Amino acid sequence: HKGLYHAAQTFGYKVYLQLSEYRQLYKAGRISNEQLHLALEKHHKTSEWLSVLLEKHYPADDMPRIGQLRQAFKSLYKINFDKNNHPVLFRLLNNFFDQGISIHGFPLNNLSFIEAIRKLEENSFVSLFKTPKGKALLLDPNTSIESLLKRLIGDESLFEQYLFDQQFAHPGWSGMTSVIEDQPTTLLDHRNIQLKDLICLELIMEIDLLEHKFNGHWEPLSNALVTPVKALFIQDAPNELYTVLAIWQEAFEWTYYNEVLNGLQLNISRKNTQSKPSVHALFCIDDRECSLRRHIETLDPNIKTYGTPGFFNMDFYFQPENTQFTTKVCPAPVTPKHVIKEIGKEIKRSKTNFFSKHSHSLVFGWIITQTLGIWSALKLFFNIFKPAVSPSSTYSFRHMNELSDLEIEFKGKIENGQQYGFNTDEMVARVEGLLKSIGLIHVDTPIVYLIGHGASSSNNTHYAGYDCGACSGRPGSVNARVAAYMANSPAVRTILKTKGINIADDCIFIGALHDTTRDEMAYFDTKNMTQVQSLFHQTMIKRFNEAL
Repeated sequence: HKGLYHAAQTFGYKVYLQLSEYRQLYKAGRISNEQLHLALEKHHKTSEWLSVLLEKHYPADDMPRIGQLRQAFKSLYKINFDKNNHPVLFRLLNNFFDQGISIHGFPLNNLSFIEAIRKLEENSFVSLFKTPKGKALLLDPNTSIESLLKRLIGDESLFEQYLFDQQFAHPGWSGMTSVIEDQPTTLLDHRNIQLKDLICLELIMEIDLLEHKFNGHWEPLSNALVTPVKALFIQDAPNELYTVLAIWQEAFEWTYYNEVLNGLQLNISRKNTQSKPSVHALFCIDDRECSLRRHIETLDPNIKTYGTPGFFNMDFYFQPENTQFTTKVCPAPVTPKHVIKEIGKEIKRSKTNFFSKHSHSLVFGWIITQTLGIWSALKLFFNIFKPAVSPSSTYSFRHMNELSDLEIEFKGKIENGQQYGFNTDEMVARVEGLLKSIGLIHVDTPIVYLIGHGASSSNNTHYAGYDCGACSGRPGSVNARVAAYMANSPAVRTILKTKGINIADDCIFIGALHDTTRDEMAYFDTKNMTQVQSLFHQTMIKRFNEAL
């Protein structure tokens, strides 16, 4: 609670409900009187405090300290940096980071961000700045953040706080810049940028705006401050309102916990009709997969399912067939050292003339609009009644071609410090980590399924949020297939036995993908199944389809 208080006072983060909402929940019976008294005792408050919780009125919270120093420019100089500078700054960043979506790419993406902006300024008829002063500061190689802050703020003790205020005015852009600086592989088409470049350019734009408004006759902010600004990270003791909110929150949570725990205690556990599971199935811990797991177990109690992060302990980059870029398919903080390459099948991707580059020209654009445009409108209309996957759709099963082969075993190829494929010891380490993490060390079922998940979308720009988070926002099909290959390797199984993991010789691991938006399932590499395993597989397909 102390941390939540400091987060609210410093950055304005609100994680509690409003006091009026807690009181309404109490009246509705969703916060029990018993838990409210227990929360009072935990915070060493007497029962007299009950009237404080239920009746006392508190004034509105103070504004957070973040942004107050920067706000002084608005109140003292009547100037709004965000309104004037952000549209230009964000457009520059957006164009610089562009990965090929824009019709006209950034002209100098082979240079660093600040070098590219300087080059543009030197060779353009139109300047980014309103005054010669701003242009001179940008082109001067000796311009530093310290010198800019000295002119803008004055007092060195306020420099750090002002930079926090400035960058927290657009935390998304600042955060993305910082991530790309630390992890250049975040972008497929790399960009050279540092957070200090962004700060430097923004400071120059702010000074330029002041120069333009006051014609050079203005003083640093510290000279104009009438009252001192409270330090950003000062540690105040929580006030009474936050103590009240903390008590309410704990009473609310424990009322909920008790209801859930009592329900679990009353639940009658099901008894399996067999002494051992008929099939094991590993799903991602994503909540959409959890509901599917429970439903499958309800349909067939002899199926035992497990939850594990959907990258299945397989950390690598994936390079699809006929592409020059690799994509990360493991958790974002992980930096893989391996690449899995798709090979063996020529993949013909469907195309549509509706998105031809010729549609952007004056003559062909008009012709395409009058011809293909009409057909496109009709197709859109009929798609309402008979939806179908179009070439423009993001389709989870296109992430990897199920008929292609994967280079999973290391054959000596290393490029740019990355190893193509895994050696046997590396495979053993990953399969061991996967199976021990879920307690599956004795595997004697005919089939073990590794089921990743992904999603399909026709028009959602945030579709990556529907895919697997553990796979960096991509489908888990490649991971499931690679993990199954490793677990099926006789050499891997032999070493795993020495580590206490016993997999039956007649057990086969099968990778699969569950498309959560279309509720479809695909299975990979099933051609090596025996007749018994094939019968089990057909039964499982029926169970999965019933659950879907």
